[in-house]
Amino acid sequence: MNATVDAAVFFLLLGAAVLGVTAADTGESAAAVDGDRPDAVGTVLATSTATVNYSLAPGARRANSEEADGVSGVRFERTAGPEFERTTHGSLAGLLARAAVGTAGFDDAPVTHARDDLRAAVRGAVASRISTVGLRVDAVWRPYPGAPVGGRVAVGDSPPDDEAVDAATLTVPTGAEPLSPRETRDFASLSGAVADRTVDVLAPAGRMRLALRDDAPVSTFARYRYARLAAELNVSVTGAVADADTRAANRRLASAFASRVESDLRARYDSPEAAAAAVSASEVRVVVRAWDAGRRGNDADATDDGRTPEGGR
Repeated sequence: MNATVDAAVFFLLLGAAVLGVTAADTGESAAAVDGDRPDAVGTVLATSTATVNYSLAPGARRANSEEADGVSGVRFERTAGPEFERTTHGSLAGLLARAAVGTAGFDDAPVTHARDDLRAAVRGAVASRISTVGLRVDAVWRPYPGAPVGGRVAVGDSPPDDEAVDAATLTVPTGAEPLSPRETRDFASLSGAVADRTVDVLAPAGRMRLALRDDAPVSTFARYRYARLAAELNVSVTGAVADADTRAANRRLASAFASRVESDLRARYDSPEAAAAAVSASEVRVVVRAWDAGRRGNDADATDDGRTPEGGR
């Protein structure tokens, strides 16, 4: 596979089909954003672009060392080399969305760690373009509020409890189809649709099929991702993955997840219509919050996994 196609497959394989905001590089720096107000920062995120370099090697090394995860039969023969190095370009908002989806997982644990270096690189790129004093940017993907699966990338401090906070939000599509009316008529239909879209974001069938048919490490990452998803959802997709039948694999994963989604939605919402209105599997929300930082500096950075030191959002 040539370098361009290889990069594109990995870009979409582990980060899903996040398309970003059409943008041109404005060349604005941290000092160019007046007062770090949310609207101004949101404009910079949407209209400024960046190129980031990152490596997939840490994810391969982590996979080989995680025998206790219950994932067997998938091991990387090599965990370093030029085939693991990646470069990507996009709007800052799009990059944040890609990193959020690429590091998504269950119960705040990524499905794999292949995109950990991307997340760190994107956070650095955003922090180099905007001042994070009195400012917090969160890129969040979650199929519905409180879902057990999701991803988040945070840049900057958490707002202090005693400060008034202004906010602005922009959204970036994940590539998942919006819900259709027939999928919202009852909880069972809705839960199935949400599970389908969640799995499709975590493992896009078309791109995963190409990856499984590729050489290592592309195929190894694809097999490992499916093994991790199968272990999380307590279902086997070994045969389907061996045949590169990703649609069958995804159907099994979604079917296993659907019952958890239905139980969750029934407990949280009074009707399928109310639950459907809260579903957000098709987008990543990028939220900018700003406050008066006169009494507060950059002394409480977000943790490396995108959460605040207290574990909040």
